[in-house]
Amino acid sequence: MPTGSPTPTAPVIAPSPIETVEQDLITGFTELLNQAELIKAFERQPLVDRYFALLQSVPITGDSIAMFIWRGEASSVQLVGDMNNWDVEAAPYFNRLEGTDLWYLETVFEEDARLDYKLVVNGDDWRLDPLNPRTIMGGFGPNSELVMPGYTIPDELLPTEGTIATGTLESHTLDSLHLGQTRTFFVYVPDGQLVGAKTPSIYINDGGDYLNLIDATAILDKLIADREIPPLVAVFVPPINRNLEYALNDEYASFLADELVPFIQRTYDTDPNPARTGTLGASMGGLEAMFASITRSDVFGLAAGQSGAFSVGDDAVIDKLQTASMAYEIGGSSRRDLRMYVVVGTYETAISGDSSTGDFLAANRRLVDVLESTKYEFLYEERPEGHSWGLWKGTLGQALSYLFNLPE
Repeated sequence: MPTGSPTPTAPVIAPSPIETVEQDLITGFTELLNQAELIKAFERQPLVDRYFALLQSVPITGDSIAMFIWRGEASSVQLVGDMNNWDVEAAPYFNRLEGTDLWYLETVFEEDARLDYKLVVNGDDWRLDPLNPRTIMGGFGPNSELVMPGYTIPDELLPTEGTIATGTLESHTLDSLHLGQTRTFFVYVPDGQLVGAKTPSIYINDGGDYLNLIDATAILDKLIADREIPPLVAVFVPPINRNLEYALNDEYASFLADELVPFIQRTYDTDPNPARTGTLGASMGGLEAMFASITRSDVFGLAAGQSGAFSVGDDAVIDKLQTASMAYEIGGSSRRDLRMYVVVGTYETAISGDSSTGDFLAANRRLVDVLESTKYEFLYEERPEGHSWGLWKGTLGQALSYLFNLPE
């Protein structure tokens, strides 16, 4: 038989892609497609079946390439997620290998990217990727998760070896005069306490989500056990009307500073020093966290904004930062020190499908431009991720470590 002629059956040519499955996943899949082109369409399915019998999971990744794969009968398959701001109209279509149930899409991302996604089948059927065991919780349920080879999982998210001390979670209610409401909140109390010192504290917006979606108490346990942060009291405050409370709301900031903080200080003997008292949040919760620290720096000397929604009321935050900076320059009784952590994903360019008010990446960069003109301490990070609880879970440890860093 002349060299290069099609072989009559798949088994003769199958070993090439099969042998490379565990050596180089991308090369192995490319070889599968190349071998499929050498045989007739109706002979390809056994080749695909043999390849997938050895494949552990998808997406297949290598360096900056990610190969998404779906198997089944459909008229179309699309990739929707952080990489295209969840816009199905902008979502790329998978290719189908003729004669098989195999659909595939080759994409390119940063080597350390981490992104949420779903597959859209037949134009309107949104599904988790059935071949990908990795999922991440989101505000609307679980998503499939792409983790590129260069992404490093933070130590505090890795399985714990042995037994570590665990804190307790206590529920409280407080009648707020500023808000005219009875508020429920949850307090994480560490197992240990600083010797000879009061315990620092952090006040977290969207507290229920930090507890339920990313298990923040387990992260705190691990960070404290690893001495990445000192033992601290964490106050998780769920919103009642987050769109109102987190929109640069002075009354909500006063509730935190004048009602909740004194209650926690009395009940848990926390440190009243603003340099040991912080506020933290994500998205609009991050906007309000930064706003509270700027307007009430007499109480909060630490703040973290994870994907802060600074495109909403961005100018107001900047104006107050500049005013605070002037007071810092003048000094005297009005001078307040602030220490801030800011993180945003490079894929956060059109939240809710709006590239003007939803460009959180650009908004955070504008905020940082102002921070650089002040004398406040801050750490700013951009990561190849989207507007996701995966990003906020993965950077919670970094935020707390920066704000409450232990001296060497």
